[in-house]
Amino acid sequence: MMEIIVYITCGLVVGFILFSFLKKKDGGDSSVLSTQLSELSRRFTVLEEAAKNMGTMQSSIDTTFKNFQNMLDDKQERGAFSEVELEKLLRDRLPANYLKFQETLSNGKRVDCLIDFGDANSRIGIDSKFVLDNFKVFKSSESEEEIKKYKKLFEEDVMKNVKKISGDYIIPGETAPHAIMFVRSESVYRSIQDSENDLMGKAREKNVLIVSPSYLWGLLNTLRVFLKDSEMNKKAQMIIKEIGLIGKDIGRLSERTADIEKRFNLVAEQFRNVKVSADKIQSRAEKIQNLEGIKVEEIEK
Repeated sequence: MMEIIVYITCGLVVGFILFSFLKKKDGGDSSVLSTQLSELSRRFTVLEEAAKNMGTMQSSIDTTFKNFQNMLDDKQERGAFSEVELEKLLRDRLPANYLKFQETLSNGKRVDCLIDFGDANSRIGIDSKFVLDNFKVFKSSESEEEIKKYKKLFEEDVMKNVKKISGDYIIPGETAPHAIMFVRSESVYRSIQDSENDLMGKAREKNVLIVSPSYLWGLLNTLRVFLKDSEMNKKAQMIIKEIGLIGKDIGRLSERTADIEKRFNLVAEQFRNVKVSADKIQSRAEKIQNLEGIKVEEIEK
């Protein structure tokens, strides 16, 4: 970019000198030349300022790239970067209530993330690994001997991480029988996938699934659909259960209503009996009242 600006500036200066020479030769107006010189000087100043800004920007880019390169060279920084990328992917695709980051298991090992679906057999550990050191040397090697040597070391690094994940994050009765190894670099993942020694198969034998960012994204999408169906199924089961309970409540209400009705009918019958008795008593009372007007002599007769 700097070279282009320099070339443009030189072209403008040379063009102006040539134009001025031709104008003088043709007897052009000196005031016009003076104006054009001022304009050219202004444009040159603008270009010079732009060149300075480009230089500052380039320096900033170089510093950023250098810091990024240093980060990739530092294993700890590299691991942290990989963990952040893994967390972003997981948070983007799955509900937060299913994710437990930096979870410590019963064996004291801490996994980058535990995807917890509720029961022990569905708690899946996922850990990020950035197997880059020997991979870079393997890819930059030129001789057949070096390629063979560092390819073997790279594959040993992969299997070492697979064994660690299998041993640390698969616990019978506490986690799922499988775990996931996240490889941040797609190129590293392709080398694992294309390995003649079947690294993917060997990892599966250890109950470890190796995934890249794109592979994990697809896997998480599938899990997301499964979770939606599972949530809907749970809600449907809950509704069915509630309907069943409502049915039982209605049955009990019906029984209690019938019992109250029986008791009410019994009380009503008792009230009717009481009324009959009361009517008889009233009838006898009236007869007694009618007897009051009869003389004793009449009764004796």
